[in-house]
Amino acid sequence: ACPPWNETPKYAVLLPISSSADHYDIIGVLVFGVSPRLMFQEDYKTFFELVARQLASIITTAQTYENERKRMESLAQIDHSKTVFFSNVSHELRTPLTLILGPLEDCLSDNEIPLPNEHRVSLSIVQRNALRLLKLVNSLLDFSRIEANRMQAHYEPVDLPSLTLDLASMFRGTIEKSGLRFIVDCPPMNKDVYVDKGMYEKIVFNLLSNAFKFTLQGS
Repeated sequence: ACPPWNETPKYAVLLPISSSADHYDIIGVLVFGVSPRLMFQEDYKTFFELVARQLASIITTAQTYENERKRMESLAQIDHSKTVFFSNVSHELRTPLTLILGPLEDCLSDNEIPLPNEHRVSLSIVQRNALRLLKLVNSLLDFSRIEANRMQAHYEPVDLPSLTLDLASMFRGTIEKSGLRFIVDCPPMNKDVYVDKGMYEKIVFNLLSNAFKFTLQGS
């Protein structure tokens, strides 16, 4: 029955609920009971179609939101897996590197049985490259900590101009050999600045590396 009247609809209208305008993607069917007190004319049909379109729009919006939520959860899971991977790889590489650097430092600093000059030069090259690799591993570990929101800065008072000049000087030879002029303008400051030396070093190195990479001539 159709309150407030007791007549039961004798006819029904079935309209597809589609998520696309061409109705190829049918997600359901909406069943309307036609009132026995109204003639089924164009206006009545238009009303049913309007309700069907509105319902289809609501369902499509909900499906889009759900798909986006699932996509974000998937991306978050990928990011988490990547962070865990970087963290595990960093720890696994750090241990053997530390074990390599220890004996190397002992050999190079042994004054009782000094190394021949040729061996000392070769081992110094090995030490420098092992330290460089250890820095890269530590950078990976820092990256995984940043991803996991566990990165903490350790601030200390630093003579920032002197530190900047010292860090920049490591690039001078490479830059000047390429024919570029290397100008570092760091006037003295009246007081020390609190910075995290490790983080600041990465910032300066990244800036200078990019500047050297994309500067083809000049200074």
